[in-house]
Amino acid sequence: MSTKTTFKRVALVAVAALGLGLLSVAPSNASVASDTLTVTNGTAVVGDSVTATSATATISFNPSDFANDTMSVTASLVSGPGTLFPVLTLAETTSAMVSTTAPVAAADAIGTKYASYTKVYVKGRAAAITTAKFNVYIGDSTANTGVVTAGTYVVRITPAALPTAGNATFKDITITVAAANTAATSAYTHLVSGALATNAVLGQTDSTTSGSIAATTRIGSIGVALLNSANASVAESFTATITGAGTLGSTSAGTAIVGRSITVKSGDDVRIYADGTGGVGTITINSAAGVVLGTKSVQFYGDPTVITLSSRSNAVVGTLAEPVRATVYDKNGYVVTGAVLYATSDDKTVISNSYTASSATKADGTAAISLTGLKTGTAKITVGLATSATDVTTTGYAVKSDALTVTVGGSTTEQAGVVVTTDKQVYTPGSYAYITVKAVDKNGKTLSPLPSTTATYTVFASGGISASLPIETVTGVISSTSFVPLASAGTATTADPIVGQAGERVYKIKLPTYSGDLTLSWTTAAASFFPGNVAAGGVAGSVTVSLSDPGSQAAVDAATEATDAANAATDAALAAADAADAATAAAEDASAAVATLAKSVNTALDNLKKQITALTKLVNKLLKK
Repeated sequence: MSTKTTFKRVALVAVAALGLGLLSVAPSNASVASDTLTVTNGTAVVGDSVTATSATATISFNPSDFANDTMSVTASLVSGPGTLFPVLTLAETTSAMVSTTAPVAAADAIGTKYASYTKVYVKGRAAAITTAKFNVYIGDSTANTGVVTAGTYVVRITPAALPTAGNATFKDITITVAAANTAATSAYTHLVSGALATNAVLGQTDSTTSGSIAATTRIGSIGVALLNSANASVAESFTATITGAGTLGSTSAGTAIVGRSITVKSGDDVRIYADGTGGVGTITINSAAGVVLGTKSVQFYGDPTVITLSSRSNAVVGTLAEPVRATVYDKNGYVVTGAVLYATSDDKTVISNSYTASSATKADGTAAISLTGLKTGTAKITVGLATSATDVTTTGYAVKSDALTVTVGGSTTEQAGVVVTTDKQVYTPGSYAYITVKAVDKNGKTLSPLPSTTATYTVFASGGISASLPIETVTGVISSTSFVPLASAGTATTADPIVGQAGERVYKIKLPTYSGDLTLSWTTAAASFFPGNVAAGGVAGSVTVSLSDPGSQAAVDAATEATDAANAATDAALAAADAADAATAAAEDASAAVATLAKSVNTALDNLKKQITALTKLVNKLLKK
C-alpha cells in the first residue's frame, strides 16, 4: 500500500459517521433498562478529512453520585459493505475519567484521549463533572486507519452498567458513505505572461499577456486548480481549447506544442504558444465532464509598423522621465510589446536627444520617452526603430512617428510669479472648491515640471493660502509655502472632475455650510525665490468667491413670480368686472330704447286705426247716395 493511499484511508475513515446523535445513559445504581439513548443518522463522503467528523455520543452521570457513577459504552457494527468496525474516541478532556481496559479507578487520569476503541469505561469525578463526550466513526479498531467503502453502515450503540453488562435498550444508527466527490465543478485559473510557472489560488490577478507571432518560446501559461461542488480540491484531468490565434501545450509536454484542443493532466499548467497568426487567442478550460471552468484571452502581434506619440507635459531644462509617450502597433492595429525606440530632436540646442534609446514597450505597447532639455524653447521630436541616421539593417528601421512639438519650459531659475485660481466664482455652501496653484515665468507661462518628483516651487510666505471663512482641506496642504508640480496632467474622475495639468498643483477644499463671501489670501515668498522678477517677492494677493444657496434664491424668485401672477390675475378680474358693468349699462340703455320705440309704435297704430275707421264711415255714406 502506498503512502498516499494510507493517508487517504486515514482521511476517509474519520468522517464516515458524521451524524451520530446524543447518547444518554442512566447511572449504574439505577435500572440499566431505564437508561435513555438518542441517536441520529450520519453521512460521509469517501475522502473526507479526519477533522471533519462531528458525530458524538454524550454520557450523563448519576446526578446524586457523580464520583462513584461508572459505566461502559460499546459500539458494534451490525452491517456494512466493508470489514472495518465502529470506533469511539474521547472528544473532550475535562469531564470524566476514561479507561479502555477495565473499570476506571480513582487514580486514573482525567480525560485521557485514547486513539480508538470499540468499548470504553467511564467514571464521573466530582460534582462539576457530569458528562463524557465521544466521537463515533467507522475505522480500524486499533489504528484509526483503513479505506471506508462507499455504502450504508449500521452501527449499534449499547450502554451498560458495570461491572456486568446490562440490558439497556440499544439503538442503531445508519451511516451513509457516498462515493468520493472527485468531479470538478469549478476552478481557480491564473494567467501569467512570459514563461513563469503558475500556482492558481483564489484572488490572484491575471497578467496582461501578449507575444510575437514569431516567438519560439511560450508567451504565457495558465495555472488551473480544480474544485468539486463542496469547493474542495480534486485531481482529475481537464481540457484546454484555444480559438483565434495561438496554440497550446502543457507542463508534461515540456516545450513541445500539442495542439489547439488538448487534454491536460491534473496539476499541469496550460502553456500558450504563437502559431504565426496575429490577433487575439481565447483559451477555454473545461472539466472532464464538459463544465466550463474559465476563459482567458491573449494577444499575438506582428512587426512594428505604426508609432504614435502623445505629450504628457512640457519638458524641462535637465531630464524629465516621461514628457512624451510612444505607442507601437503592428499592421493589424495590435500593440507591440518589447520594441525599443529611438528619439531624435530637430533642434539639439533646445533638446539634445539624437537616436536616444527608450525602454522597451510594455504589455500595453507603450514606452516612456525621456528628453534632455538644454534651454527654454521648442523642438520637434520623432521616434523610430532606426538606431542611427545610417541604420538600414534593423528590421523596420524605416518605421517612425510623426514629429511632435515639445516645449522646454522654465524652472526655478525663471520663476517670476505665482498664479492662484478657483474653478468657480459662485459656490453652493458646503460644496467643494478646487484651488489651482502654478508658478509662472516673466511671460506668465507655467513653469515645467521638475526633474525630481520631490523638487518644489516655493511660492508663498509662511502660512501659504489662508481663508476668511472656516474651510477644510481635503487634498494637499493649502497652508504650505511650496508645492511639488505635477509631472503630467492628472486623471479626472466623477468624484474629482477638476485635475491639475503639468506644472500645477490642485488643492481640494470643503466650503462652509452658510452663505457669504470667501476670500483666499496669501503673500508671495521672498524675492530670492523669484529670480525672473524679484519684485514679485513679498507681494500680497487674494481671490474672492461667493457662497450662496441657489435653493433660497430660487424660492425668492418663485415667490416674486407668484406675486406677479397674482397681481396680473387681479388686474384681469377688475377688467372683467368693468366690462360686465359696461355691458349691463348698455343692456339697460337698449331696453329703454326698445320701450320708447314700442310706445311710439302703439301710438302710431292707434292713430292709423282711427283714420281707417273714419275712412270706412265716409265710404259707407257715399255708397248710400
